[in-house]
Amino acid sequence: MKANAEEVALVNFEIHDNILVANVELYWENHAEFLKYCESLLDSDYETIILDLSHVSFIFSAYMGTIGRLLTDAAKHNKHLTIRISSNLGWLFEMVGLERMVDIEIVP
Repeated sequence: MKANAEEVALVNFEIHDNILVANVELYWENHAEFLKYCESLLDSDYETIILDLSHVSFIFSAYMGTIGRLLTDAAKHNKHLTIRISSNLGWLFEMVGLERMVDIEIVP
């Protein structure tokens, strides 16, 4: 039995255990949804949480502030945040200085 396109389409964001995965480019239109998923990740019982942006090649500037707030809120909740990115976004996290404040995992 074949699945139709709607059934196999990825959702924009999803949480698997302690990992928030972004399956969509981070444009402004998805920002409110991203905020809700970040809050859910913070509310989880996990001490270590991961923001997986390895499928993302574009991040609208507002997201960088949101990611910084996620880092701050994680610390307030006694959680450790790791951000997973592809190598093509490494420069952005270095430019804004996040690599000095959070663990960054570079994936191929």
